[in-house]
Amino acid sequence: MKEGKRGFLAGLLLLIATTVTHAQLASGYAARYTQPGVDVQNYAFSLMLSDSTNQIKGETTIRFTRADDRQTVWFDLISPRDSSETGMRVRSVSLSDGKPAPFSQRNDRVFINLPAAPNQATEVAIRYDGTPARGLIISQNKFGERTFFGDNWPNNARNYLPVVDHPSDKATCSFTVNAPATYRIISNGKLQSESSLPGGRKLTRWQENTPIPTKVMVIGAARFAVEEVGSAGGVPVQSWLYPNDSQKGFVDYRPAKEILQYFVDKVGPYSYEKLANVESTTIFGGMENASCIFYNEKIIVGKKDSDVEALLAHEIAHQWFGNSATEADWSQLWLSEGFATYFSALYLEHAYGKDTLNAVMNQNKGQIFRFSALKPKGTIVDSTASNLMDLLNPNSYQKGGWVLHMLRHELGDDLFWKGIRAYYEKYRNANAQSSDLQAVMENVSGKKLGPFFQQWLYQPGYPEIVWGSQYDAAKKALVIDVRQAQRSGAVFVIPLTFSIRGANGREISRTARLTMTGQNQTFTVPLATKPASVTIDPDNTVLMRAVEMGK
Repeated sequence: MKEGKRGFLAGLLLLIATTVTHAQLASGYAARYTQPGVDVQNYAFSLMLSDSTNQIKGETTIRFTRADDRQTVWFDLISPRDSSETGMRVRSVSLSDGKPAPFSQRNDRVFINLPAAPNQATEVAIRYDGTPARGLIISQNKFGERTFFGDNWPNNARNYLPVVDHPSDKATCSFTVNAPATYRIISNGKLQSESSLPGGRKLTRWQENTPIPTKVMVIGAARFAVEEVGSAGGVPVQSWLYPNDSQKGFVDYRPAKEILQYFVDKVGPYSYEKLANVESTTIFGGMENASCIFYNEKIIVGKKDSDVEALLAHEIAHQWFGNSATEADWSQLWLSEGFATYFSALYLEHAYGKDTLNAVMNQNKGQIFRFSALKPKGTIVDSTASNLMDLLNPNSYQKGGWVLHMLRHELGDDLFWKGIRAYYEKYRNANAQSSDLQAVMENVSGKKLGPFFQQWLYQPGYPEIVWGSQYDAAKKALVIDVRQAQRSGAVFVIPLTFSIRGANGREISRTARLTMTGQNQTFTVPLATKPASVTIDPDNTVLMRAVEMGK
């Protein structure tokens, strides 16, 4: 996804408190945006697009339930401030029987008065029009052609769609788009129909039958050339490119089929009806819209390229983590971005080997170190951000990915993958928090992981290790002194491994995982002869900056 998604692409192209307290913070954070007791089940969006104006016309039918007898509900929709500004103006609201429902627009919401109907499905149709300020980007692509692309993250769907614009309220959806016939329309789910209309227009309908969050409910409208790449796990894979880019772009997007198959094999079933990779004109390098991923038009290179492949893997991984198993609130964003970052790296390890994984993880380390220097108090789980775009940072992406890398080595490959599959199976097409991931991993492994998750998710920074070693010939032992020197004063519990080599450069010994629990610690390793060199963390399994004394 998205330093913002904008900086994330740049990064890829280089190589690509207590638990109760945190839960309470997250709950209060979510309450600013959600409507407890209201559960949307389906959105049926109808949009009319034009080449003569940026104004759109919309009608959205929303089916939802109310857990209580409330008679007023609201949906997010940005209102115009006056007649000259962008925003959506609601023209009418009606019930399923066609009768009008009283409504008002204020504070960028549509408030609707309804008859009481607790625990029963209610359906309303909202008709509106206006010019979106964001959310739906209406612009020209790099070839000067007019395009329309949904750009909803984090809560920008409300700029052109009436919704509960929060990741915790997932729903099925359909898009029916009336547009000039020159456009091909891409959207979530399965294509239901295309039909010609008078006046050189066309009606296109897509339907997504799997519940998804509003952040990934989108349309794209442009001139497209489409390639059917094949299928993986029974899922059709398509590439949608601007015609002038299609020859090169079809090459760039072709690895998607193998990437999709890898994640199906390693994680579990894909949740959607297709996988379309779409060239687009949006603000992000890639946006993981469910079943129709949008990629920035600037990344087309026309050859098999590891940087583009890493981006494809990141966005495709989101189909499992972020789209299907969705963070319950934005403060839990690492469950989306950290997973996509690490699973992209895991795919590259699968495709190109461990050295590539290490190169990516070291690149990510550097980004974490630099960001921590700028934001020394920042934590992965962050319930304090007032601007949600600020969450698109290396804590959510690279540090979140490193947490998974360390968890993999804490549990071992077999238990790690067993836990990942169990987590996905339990929260597929649902919502999860960090505590849910912890509970699944504890259940699978039989280990208590509270301290691990607490220090890495809720404690700022990372260990800064100063270490040295000397050989004690009398005791025939290597003595290793280690000190945690991070300025925060916090102490991390970390596993340490040392590789010990002889004069010929070959490894003569490797320590077991030694657990460092204090600020200063000494480890004694039996060793028959003096070593030529000692290396800390040879397999690159701990997020830390390590400096050897005297080096």
